[in-house]
Amino acid sequence: MLQGGLPRNSITLLCGASGSGKTLFTLQYLYKGAIEHDEPGVYISFSETPEAIYRHGKVFGWDLEGLAAKNKFAVIRYEPHEVVRIIEEGGGLIRDTVESLGAKRLVIDSLTAYELLFDNDYKRNESILYLFELLRKWGTTSLLTSESWVVPSAITTGVVGDRIGFLTDGIIHLYYVRKGMGKVRALEVIKMRDTTHEAQLRQFELVGAGLKVCKGAGALGRL
Repeated sequence: MLQGGLPRNSITLLCGASGSGKTLFTLQYLYKGAIEHDEPGVYISFSETPEAIYRHGKVFGWDLEGLAAKNKFAVIRYEPHEVVRIIEEGGGLIRDTVESLGAKRLVIDSLTAYELLFDNDYKRNESILYLFELLRKWGTTSLLTSESWVVPSAITTGVVGDRIGFLTDGIIHLYYVRKGMGKVRALEVIKMRDTTHEAQLRQFELVGAGLKVCKGAGALGRL
């Protein structure tokens, strides 16, 4: 769908409603990066403890704690207001962890909590722009999650909005929508700079090994 993957040193917004699979997507991104590509990763959480993150990974057979012991993975737990101060000081522990691991991948979960700290758009955008500058300076390919809700027409029209989407290199939207008496998950690439990305909406499933994107539209064509 991305014609080869996320562009290196890019910043991608991963948005979707609660339960759509954002956390799983980001953990799989970091795990596969470390295991298959020897790219250490850092997970910055505003809500989950390292123990909770390790537990999530074990459900899919991902030994994130073992990777942490080998300096291939790290979880940093912060309150959003602490990150604002750390960013203003140049990165602090986040920068030190990225440098000590030689991290190539980074996740922030979630940017929504960070945005809520600011009382106007100017201050919010200014702080996020500086955060993005640091991420690019550190040379990481980053995923930032954001909470969003699907408006009734979005699944068919592709009209999805986000206040900070224009600041990122890419936007991937995850959907979790009702079909009959159940629900299906789907994703689409809204934008991705420096790629001729696929515009098609694709269904994905949560299987034993993690998130698996289906070929073609699948059940979505019959929604």
